[in-house]
This record gives sequence, structure tokens and C-alpha cells, in this order.
Amino acid sequence: MTALAFDLADRYRNPVVILADGFIGQMMEPVEFPQAATAPQLPAWAVAGTAASRGNLITSLALDFDELERRLHAMEAKYQAAALHETRAEEWFTEDAEIVLVGYGIVGRILKAATTEARADGLKVGLLRPITLYPFPSAQIERMARSARVFAVVELSNGQLLEDVKLALNGARPVEFLNRMGGNVPSHEAVLGFVRQLALRDGLTRRSPEKERMAHV
Repeated sequence: MTALAFDLADRYRNPVVILADGFIGQMMEPVEFPQAATAPQLPAWAVAGTAASRGNLITSLALDFDELERRLHAMEAKYQAAALHETRAEEWFTEDAEIVLVGYGIVGRILKAATTEARADGLKVGLLRPITLYPFPSAQIERMARSARVFAVVELSNGQLLEDVKLALNGARPVEFLNRMGGNVPSHEAVLGFVRQLALRDGLTRRSPEKERMAHV
């Protein structure tokens, strides 16, 4: 993701922020890195501190209203292009999900474990793990809302992701919330209990054939 961030920043000439999960510093596991690319070349649009590149210097100071408006329209077009081509999210068992769990970072791993156990328990649970928070995968959430009964946001903060999911759904489906803060992390057992409560409340049935299918996943 770090290499991709550099590529996207170069492509759109826009800052890209990587939200690093604190658990990365507490973990050890094998990682496969892609093969090293060729050494990057200075792009033609760069300001290199030379007289020849001075014309590339852009400021936001525009006293002419029409010129400023043209610049703002150009920036908005860039953001729309990024939303169209760079939105990223992982979907897991969402094709027939009645309950869609939403979470990112280390929570995504916990939700995978909870989804697996819920499926084995006969509940139609799926996972949406946003990879880009801006642009946000709103279109995927809208698509899932056509068949899902409820969305459940799990996060290690006090509702920032919850607000994004509610905005994407625009009231189409109810959104439930489970969170921990201060370094605390919900266990997959806690998430599974939360999911079972939702299923019981909404009258979602258990389907035993899922046990057989999940045994081969």
C-alpha cells in the first residue's frame, strides 16, 4: 500500500495519507514485497529548483474569479476521476449476506474470523473491508443494501466510520455499531455474539447447509 500511495500521489498530484494500524508494531509475520521497480525519474511537472522548472510552480492565489473557478472545477474533476478509478475495498461473502459487517485495519481480520464462524453457524453474514476511506466505497455499500437487511460497523474509534457508512446508505438500511477505544480490541467471539443478537432481533434464520459449505473454505 505504501508503494501504491506514492504512485497515486504522483498520478493525481495530490497528497495520499496511509493510516497505519498500531497493531503493525506489535506483530510479526511473513510479508512478500513486489519486485523492485526501476529508479523513478523526475516527472515533467516537478519543481526542481531550476529556472526551467519555475513555470511548474502552482499557487492557490488567484485574484481573478473566473480563473479561480476554472481551477476549482479542474480539481473537482480530478477528485471525481479518483473516486471512479481508485476506490478500493475487499468483499467477503457479501453476495447473499443479510448482515454486512464493515471494518478496516486489524478489525478486518477479526471480522473475517467472526464471519467464518457465523457462516458455519448458518447465518448469512458478509464483510466489507474498506481499503480506501477517501474515496469511500459508497457504491459497493449501495449495491449490498439491495439485499442486506442490516449493516454493522465495528471500529476502534467513536463512530467516524459509522458516519461514513450511514452517509453512503442514506437511510436505506439500519446501521448498528460496536466499538472499543483506548487500545482495546473486540474479540471475534464478542463480534460473533453481537451478530447473533442482531440475527435474533431481526428474525434471521439459521441455515445448516452453510456448515457443510464453510467446512471446505
